[in-house]
Formats: sequence, C-alpha cells, structure tokens
Amino acid sequence: MPTSPDRAADVVVVGGGAVGASIAYESARRGASVMVLDGGPHPATGCSYANAGLLSPSHVEPLATPANVAAGLRFLFSPRSPFHVRPDPRLVPWLARFVRSAAPERVRRLTARMQQLATRSLALHAGYAAAGLETGYQQLGSLDVYSSPERWERAATHVPAGAQLLDAAEARRLEPAVGEVAGAVHHPEDAQVDSRRFVRALLEAAQRDGARVRWGVAVTRLLRHGDRVTGVETPDGTFTAGHVVLAAGLGSAGLARGAGLRLPLRGAKGYVLDLDVAEGAPRIPVTFKERRVVATPYPDRLRLCGTLELGSDSAPMHAGRVQAIRDAGLHGLPGLRPRRTVETWAGLRPSTPDGVPALGRSARRPGLVVATGHGMWGIVLAPITAEMVARDILEGAPVLDEPAFTPDRFSGLRLPDLPIPSSEDDLPAVGLRQRLRQADDGGSATAAPPRSTPGAR
Repeated sequence: MPTSPDRAADVVVVGGGAVGASIAYESARRGASVMVLDGGPHPATGCSYANAGLLSPSHVEPLATPANVAAGLRFLFSPRSPFHVRPDPRLVPWLARFVRSAAPERVRRLTARMQQLATRSLALHAGYAAAGLETGYQQLGSLDVYSSPERWERAATHVPAGAQLLDAAEARRLEPAVGEVAGAVHHPEDAQVDSRRFVRALLEAAQRDGARVRWGVAVTRLLRHGDRVTGVETPDGTFTAGHVVLAAGLGSAGLARGAGLRLPLRGAKGYVLDLDVAEGAPRIPVTFKERRVVATPYPDRLRLCGTLELGSDSAPMHAGRVQAIRDAGLHGLPGLRPRRTVETWAGLRPSTPDGVPALGRSARRPGLVVATGHGMWGIVLAPITAEMVARDILEGAPVLDEPAFTPDRFSGLRLPDLPIPSSEDDLPAVGLRQRLRQADDGGSATAAPPRSTPGAR
C-alpha cells in the first residue's frame, strides 16, 4: 500500500532539540520535504535547555582530555566537585575507552578540528540572527577569569588567536562585576544565544519553509528494507523517508541498537541555576575556569551553569552540586544580590566514550545519518552539524566522511549495555526542570513533581 503523503518526507529528523531543529531548518531551506518527530510536549524540554548558551569556539574540545581524566580521579569522592564520576562497575569499559582516548596528540588534533567547526558554527549563528531568526543572539564577547596565579600563568602561554590577555586590573575594568582575580582572557568574538528561543526560532523558520513538526510522537523503531533504513515506527504509525537523521540525544542509542548499530552514549549531567538578580550581574558572559562555572546574563535572569557528572543518569539532582554552582557565582561576582531562584535544571548531555560527536552517514545502514553525542557543545555546534548534514544528503557534498566522527566507529566494540532509553519517553526524570515556588532564597523550596523528560539533545 502506498505511503500517505503526510507520512513521507525526504528527511525525517528524530529529535527536535537544538541539533534536530537546526537540521530541519537547513534541510527545509534547501527545498527538502522535512518531518520532525519528538516525543516531548514542546520545544527545548531536554538538554537543549540545560546549557549556558555561550558560543565560545575556544572552549570547545573533546570531553576525553588528560585534564578531565585527572579531574575525574581527583574529585571522585567529592560531593561538590565540578567534575564527578559515580563508581559503577558497568561503566568501567566505557571509562577505559574514555581514558585511552585522552592521548595528548589525539586531543590536540581533534581540539583543533572541533574548534574549526565551532568557528564556522559561530558564523552561522550570526547569520541566523541577521536573517531575522529570534534566537536571542548577542555578540558581547566573553571573559575567562582565573583566581589561581599558577593557572593564570599557564593560560597566558596559550592564548587563542583573537583573544586578549588581561591582568587583574584590566579584567575588572572590562567587567566590574568580577571579584579578585589573578588575570583573565577576553574573547571579543564570542556570543550567546537563549537556547530555548534558539530551538523555537529554528523550528518556526523550518516550518515556514514547509517542514512539519509533530510533538508527542516518540519514535520506537527504525524501519529497514535489508540493510537500508527507510523510515521510522511510532505509536502513531509509520513514517517513510529518503533519509532518517537520528538526533534524539541519549534516545538515539536504543534506536540505533535496534537497527544493529552500536552507539555507547552516556549522560554527562550538567546543572543550570537561573537567578533573578537585583544587582551585581556581569554585563558579559564570564567563565570561572577553576570552578568550571559559566555565568551568562540574560535580560530577565542570570544563568549559572556548570558541573559534569558521569554515571548518574538515573540519580536525582545533587543538592551539593547545585549549591557549589551558586557559591561559585557568589564568590566570583561578590556584588551579586539574588532576589530568588527562578529555576534549577539538570540535563543529560549525550556523550561518547571517545569524547567527540557521532556525526555522519552510517555505511552499515544506508539511509541513516547520525547527529548526536555532542556532549557540552550541542548548542555551539548545532548550526555547523546541520549545514554538514544538509549539504551531504541534499547536495552531495562529501562532508560527512570524517573517520573520527563516523557513527560506525563503535560497532566493533564489545562494551556491555548499560540501561539506555529505547525511546525518548523512557529517559529518566533527572533532566527535568524544577520550578522553585519561593520568593526568597533563604526560605524552603518546593519542586514541581517530576515527569518523564522527553530527551536530552
């Protein structure tokens, strides 16, 4: 029986987060028929919201680095640490590849490539804003501050191109809100977006170009004819596609497994604390390097974002880590006067054991394109990911063939299966926003009851 036209598309995008929304837009504006399917109730309810919104190419690097391996060991038993690995024997093989992938030469090579992609992505972000997409884009620059003279001296020997080295007095002149610092690096080209507005704006623009977006439709299985992926199955029926793009964050792992493709994704939990601030907020985004916390000013709030936890997918938010992020903000911005906490949020950033995205066509499964595993860099790399996907599948440009990123690179691994969501509806509730019903931070807070999160992008 022929497929109904409203259930067929050139491109079916599984996942409507930052990456999926960008792919929908870049594909639709090139004339493709596009269908976006997402199990969530509305845009940006997953990990697309749990980020700082900072667009800083010089920050982008693989998750697996010597520094992160050392930090994971150093902070293993610290309840308030910025980087934490929860002991879990089932995670050992994943962590073993993580450690092997942190070889310095590999990290240098892939950092250079990822920062090259991030620089192009920053230009695309600017282009979206120039085209009238209301993503909350602002190019204010950003400031990396160091409180340790030793860390500052090391940083001063590796200043990125275009950045400016500032001593303590110069840093406070540029951003009077910061406290005592050893020094800082100013990145004048950096920008920021509002992650929720970004997702909505890209999806709305895609819809204006003819894309169809369906919320509350969870993909349960990839359909195949032989080795080729030909569509998806949902509780609402099947949808056929010339290409299926898997951009469903952690939910991508179970769907790929059902098609015979291994994606050993784990959730790297990040925390967001939004404050309504009376005074003392910075004018530009500030990264407190030792504490690994970013403070991003928005018109109606100050966002503090930080912490990375591995192995805690199903665990609730850790109150000590939330407090550590707040303390970092209050310490780094001594004039900060919060009126109340607006929201706290913990999102699971989909991460691979070698620390770089799974991005490209699958040679094992023709018709399937994977775009996930961006870790902390989803919002930064979303536009360039989308441009690469759209150019490859619609224009024939061979841009999805980098061996370091191929989604097939894990299929020969013998890693044990940890519990991974088979669909977006199965993701744990820890990625939920908790709205704090309080007017005064000194009082008690009541969190909204948990519900299933629709997916981390």
